[in-house]
Amino acid sequence: MVYIPPFSPTPGYLTPIPHFLMPYPTAVINYRWSPSRSESPVSTPPEAEHDPELDFNFTTPLTWPTPLHDVLAGYTWITENLLPSGTNSRRDVYVYSSYAGASMATSLALTESHHHARMAVRGLIAWNGIYNWSMFLPDHKINRPATARSKKLPPRPEEGSALHMLQMKMENLFRSPVDLFDPFVSPSLLFQTPGMNAPSSFLRAEAVSSLLERLSSVNSDVKPADILGFTEGLMMAAPRRSALVFPPRKSTLKLPHALLLHDTPTEPVTRRKTTTRKSSLASSMAGELASRTARRRKVAGHTFEAQATELAGLMRRSLEKLEFKARLQWDEDFDVEAEAERRVTVVEVGANEGLELGERGEDAIAEWLEVRIRL
Repeated sequence: MVYIPPFSPTPGYLTPIPHFLMPYPTAVINYRWSPSRSESPVSTPPEAEHDPELDFNFTTPLTWPTPLHDVLAGYTWITENLLPSGTNSRRDVYVYSSYAGASMATSLALTESHHHARMAVRGLIAWNGIYNWSMFLPDHKINRPATARSKKLPPRPEEGSALHMLQMKMENLFRSPVDLFDPFVSPSLLFQTPGMNAPSSFLRAEAVSSLLERLSSVNSDVKPADILGFTEGLMMAAPRRSALVFPPRKSTLKLPHALLLHDTPTEPVTRRKTTTRKSSLASSMAGELASRTARRRKVAGHTFEAQATELAGLMRRSLEKLEFKARLQWDEDFDVEAEAERRVTVVEVGANEGLELGERGEDAIAEWLEVRIRL
């Protein structure tokens, strides 16, 4: 097992291994991912002022893509030093992570899964992962009204939630919004183009940013009627979303088995209307029916479920179009849909507190690993 922590650990802090991974040999890959030193200076201890070996004020920027380089360096060390002896011996690697760390864990699993290699990634487990950071941007389709006629915007990540916290930290984790389109941090973009232009702001729609930029150049000589002209040409046509071929046809990559876990998304809280006693029974029955329907209805907007569902759909489509296509030529009874869902499984694990995965999720991981790893 390779464990990549959900967030960049504090220097000197020993990252604990999740207890459900304890039965398996596990290597931890730590990484640095935090605001740049100019924004978050680190004071040098007095004893280190004249000792270059103890100088903590290095100039390496710790924003993206530094964490990617750290993870790749750690994985390279593992494959070079833990490769089993013998020419025919193989060692399968399974990667687990969550939240921000799952972005790199997923890209690592997808790009280091060479089926011919004696030691390579064979499986991925991710919980509440971010697989497409562009979903945080206002211009992403998931944050727009469901239909052209609808004016209601989907709900944004709930304040105080883990998803909202990640959204608020984007400006400190990335140099600019264009970094969100890097497929090594948004691995869903290995399978498709983003379908949108890179904005100039993390939190504002590009049209709003362009309008504010134009209005900032307005001087006292401009007439009020002329200000309307500043809105012309603000809405640039978004590029069309297109499918990409991944893995490349001539590569030795093979999509790994994947288990994508996500918390149950919460619906926006709505105020209940007061009812009379006469209609209370009918209201309660209607409420019960509505609650049952809500369990089956997909929650709109950006959620961990939306992240997992998109990646799973893209991976399954790739399996159907590429890997399974050859098998269908000689196996007429092959169930493409069932095998795709077995290879890429999505599991809802209920509500969890903080960064601790609950019993439901742990049981799903334990069962999944028992089938694939023999101790």
